[in-house]
Amino acid sequence: MINISIREFSPEDNLDDKAQLLPAFLDIWNAPDNLKFLSFTMKRFEAETIRFWLENHKEQGGRYFCAVSESGEIIGIAVIKNNPVQGFELYGLGVRPEFKSRGVGGRLIDHAVVQAVSLGFKALDASVFADNSGMLRLLLSLGFVPANMDFHKRADGTDVVHMRRYL
Repeated sequence: MINISIREFSPEDNLDDKAQLLPAFLDIWNAPDNLKFLSFTMKRFEAETIRFWLENHKEQGGRYFCAVSESGEIIGIAVIKNNPVQGFELYGLGVRPEFKSRGVGGRLIDHAVVQAVSLGFKALDASVFADNSGMLRLLLSLGFVPANMDFHKRADGTDVVHMRRYL
């Protein structure tokens, strides 16, 4: 495990947060080890798409929590969505490939759990492609259980497993 801090970034309100988050998001989401697990189309994420998300995240109920190394580098990003009707969801999670299996993803998920509880939610949802065995193992180890599936969701026909942790 490495020494990191978890910090919320608010790119819609803070230009410095946006300037730091945009390139990190592109690097992490487009990393070859991550892309197929984060893109339904299996196409690379473009800067304009990410920029739009960052500039409109509040309207969508989105929040960005980042794992930041001692040197100040963003090494992992958790995107959460909370909606009083639809619930609390871990919408996306990405970690720089060189920091995988070092506790970063688990720390980001633990932080999402704390956020969900603090807002009064009774469950936390997460969706993962069925071939993402590392993320499935991590979610199961953190108390998530399969809730349902959507079939043939990714461009190559891979299914999505919807996981839930009751709080």
